[in-house]
Amino acid sequence: MAEDKGSKLRPTVVSLPPQKGRDPGSAKPRIANPRVSTAAQTPVITQPTAIIGATSARIAVSAADLRKLSPEIGELVVKRALALLGRFVAERTSERKAILWGHDIQKSYGTVVEQTLKLSQSPAMRKAQGYIARMLEILGSFDLMAVATGRNEGIGRFFKGVNGKTDTLAELAAASGELEQLARLMRGALDHLLELKGELQRNVQESATIAVEAEAAALAALFLSEYLRPAKPALADIFLERSVSLTQTLAQIRSNRSVREMQLSHPVRMVAAIQHVTLVSMPDFLASLAAINSLAVHKTPLSPTEAGELNYKLHDIIQQLKA
Repeated sequence: MAEDKGSKLRPTVVSLPPQKGRDPGSAKPRIANPRVSTAAQTPVITQPTAIIGATSARIAVSAADLRKLSPEIGELVVKRALALLGRFVAERTSERKAILWGHDIQKSYGTVVEQTLKLSQSPAMRKAQGYIARMLEILGSFDLMAVATGRNEGIGRFFKGVNGKTDTLAELAAASGELEQLARLMRGALDHLLELKGELQRNVQESATIAVEAEAAALAALFLSEYLRPAKPALADIFLERSVSLTQTLAQIRSNRSVREMQLSHPVRMVAAIQHVTLVSMPDFLASLAAINSLAVHKTPLSPTEAGELNYKLHDIIQQLKA
């Protein structure tokens, strides 16, 4: 640019060279908007792709179809069997799938039985059983009427360990101390025993659930054996075998129900007894024994009425611990 006095400066204009292969007089090229996502320009597939000739049709089955195979079947079992069959695709089945039909259910039942046995024989449970056995032994030796009459006070020390009875005030005081120690030990183990009780009760509920699942799987396998018989007789035979096996598992669950309930209920009752005895009955009984010892210090004899009332509490505790 040339500089001239009194004139304004003007910018020098430089023309762009024309693009190759393009008419200078044509329209300007379209510039893409950088704010528009390329994903928006990609077509979206709204339906699943499919391979021509490959279908995965579900089995058409109703509750009425299943009740034809087992008229006395329960409603919950029917629902579970329909759910199993609703996920079954005949075209995708295999010998391995047929062999493993319901296998997890049977495995779960074995695990529950094993866990129940382990819980019932846990160290905490065995220790609690030892506490109860010793407490019953001490309580069973009490002869409170003999203490009330004092007939063995003079010669009690000579026969101590011979007649096996707690029938003197001195023996009663010693027994009270051991009972208090046992009750304290049982209270200390109570939290862990309550946890075991909860686990045992969960095992009872799980066993009932497994029974329903086993019955449903057996019913569904029986249906599949008939459904697959015309086209796949080999697989149909396997499903029939699985139905028989699951039915046998169900029969074991039902036949062992009384034994299993006894096996489970005994620890549950034991824990409940320990809880009630250590927190309610035994503190009251020990307070009464302490009162007897206090009377003995003041040379006040135990009356037969008081001995009878204490004897009632004694037998009540024994019955609770034996329940």
